Amino acid sequence: MSWDQLTDELDDFEEYLHKFLVSGQPLIQESIIELANAGGKRIRPLLVIITAQFGDYKKEKVWPVAAAIELLHMATLVHDDIIDSSNLRRGIKTVQSRCGKDIAVFTGDYLFSLTFNILSEHTINKHLGLVSKVIKLICEEEIKQYQDRYNVELTYKDYFKRVENKTAILFETSCTLGAELGKIRQSNQDNLARYGRYLGMAFQVTDDLLDFTESIAKLGKPGANDFTQGVYTLPILYVLKETKCAAQLEELLEAPISNKEAIEKIIKDTSALDYTSEVAKNYIQQAKAELNSMPSDYNRERLLFLANQVLERNF
Repeated sequence: MSWDQLTDELDDFEEYLHKFLVSGQPLIQESIIELANAGGKRIRPLLVIITAQFGDYKKEKVWPVAAAIELLHMATLVHDDIIDSSNLRRGIKTVQSRCGKDIAVFTGDYLFSLTFNILSEHTINKHLGLVSKVIKLICEEEIKQYQDRYNVELTYKDYFKRVENKTAILFETSCTLGAELGKIRQSNQDNLARYGRYLGMAFQVTDDLLDFTESIAKLGKPGANDFTQGVYTLPILYVLKETKCAAQLEELLEAPISNKEAIEKIIKDTSALDYTSEVAKNYIQQAKAELNSMPSDYNRERLLFLANQVLERNF
């Protein structure tokens, strides 16, 4: 299978998504269009679409929900960039970098409002409530992450909860919504929800790995930026908890910007990146295992292929 086969519907979906990216305020209109055009593989709406196709697939019911999920994701990206003071996203200037944080806040809020407008018109209260709960969890975890900045006592449990509630929850929800819209049997709905959760965990852990191994050009954003902002990901935690370099790293983290290269060297000289890679692979294996009970059809093959792509990160 190729990526084109996996995403054969997304060209049409992209045109559909852009129909919602409308605002009477030109500055917001420009910002949301530029964000949408910046790229991204639309993985979350793709999950909604594929999981729905295991059952009674009705495009007119599935696509609005898939669009709402992508707009929600875009909103979280805008707000993440504000919190992180990020200048680049997917290789282009972020909204807050171009227009200032005030406009970026309004842009993110506008995308949230579009999300709920679509859902209120095209789906049931149960799904609206689920998405509301997801936004609540994401916001709470963002605040927790902010409170935990520069905390060298952060635990693995803290880190994995952050990943689950900031990233994996939206993957899981995408699969849940698609499976429910397709009206597949409950046991398979549960399988697909867990597949989405494990896929999302692997996606973020891989992101945290690439933060230390890829160039700005490949990432489309500054590399190793998290620890300079006091946000400690799995490679940092591994060195702090599992190696003899812990005290040295802790001292360097007191001035993370000026010590950036030294910190990166410690991470690369230990087993931190190998450990992080293995964690991501384990999550992918768990995701694939959840598909064992699904029908052996084209949709199952697409989800298996997507799981492999998360590790290879060819998108």
